[in-house]
Amino acid sequence: MKLVVYLYLSMVVLGVQAWPTVKRSFELYPPPPTNVHTISDCMHVASEPGDYIFKKSAPSSSSTSSQPLGVLNREAATLLELEAGAEAEIAAAAAAAAAEAALDVCGLYVIGEPDTIVEITMKHYDVNCETGGLMAFVDGWELNGEYFPGIKDHHRPLEDRVFEFCNNYKHWPRISNKKFFRSSQNAALLQYRIPARGSFVANVRFHKITQPCNVLVQDTAAVYKMANYGHARNCTLSALFPASISLANLRIGGKIVRAQQKVNYDCNMFTDRLEIGGSAGLDAGAMELASAVCGASNEPGPEQAIFCGVTNVRLLSTGRYQNQVAVVVRKADEQDLDIATLMCAL
Repeated sequence: MKLVVYLYLSMVVLGVQAWPTVKRSFELYPPPPTNVHTISDCMHVASEPGDYIFKKSAPSSSSTSSQPLGVLNREAATLLELEAGAEAEIAAAAAAAAAEAALDVCGLYVIGEPDTIVEITMKHYDVNCETGGLMAFVDGWELNGEYFPGIKDHHRPLEDRVFEFCNNYKHWPRISNKKFFRSSQNAALLQYRIPARGSFVANVRFHKITQPCNVLVQDTAAVYKMANYGHARNCTLSALFPASISLANLRIGGKIVRAQQKVNYDCNMFTDRLEIGGSAGLDAGAMELASAVCGASNEPGPEQAIFCGVTNVRLLSTGRYQNQVAVVVRKADEQDLDIATLMCAL
């Protein structure tokens, strides 16, 4: 009997000692650490995943003291009045500048790899509607009233691409302010206007896709594949710099067009074509055209330089053909002036 009791107690003790090790083996793996970035510029460009934090504190009020004029002579009083007037003008100008700056719309411009889309989760935001605060998610980029992708080239109407939100503290009970957005391409924008005080934390992630269409270029030297995958759609590749463009593995248009001996660089009359040009803004629909390409070729084509603020390559497809092309993009410099096909006015 004593032996049985001893064996039982030994098993209990060993079980207690072993339990922590067994328990740890079943614990879930901790989540990977999140990169934290602080937004300091009004136009902040982000290409890394992680949390992006912005915080604006209320300006502190400063008080000024003045001496009574009765203890000063007339000349000193006059001088003090002039200084006070100048200080008042400076303070008024500073207040006006601060008020104008407070109404500025800033943005977190997110850009990923060509075959990704952007996911933004608002983990927290304190942007008061009553003080004029406002935030907006834009499916794409917006700058000076122009959008990428262009309004005519995107499959969603503009009203469905922009989602505005802020905190309305009059509502009770308060609804959880966590929001979730996804873009349709590798570019997305989080705009914000915070006149007084406020803050937000936006988590940025990127997800791979198999059939990218519109691509915003962040590399200055890379090869990009453009294809319609049999769909009736327009796809645009936009580089935010003057660029040198060359084409390879070209298949655009029907059998008659592809049967030509060389690539046709004058395809304005064909519905399926590749347009190369440039513009001053983001909207590729307003670009100046340098060439319109169609046909078929496996050999790399000649380079052409586009000296504009934005270089655009736009694939137009009716959906009747499988169009595809490899576009080689690099940044153009002064040595490329002899191959320039378009120079936009500054």
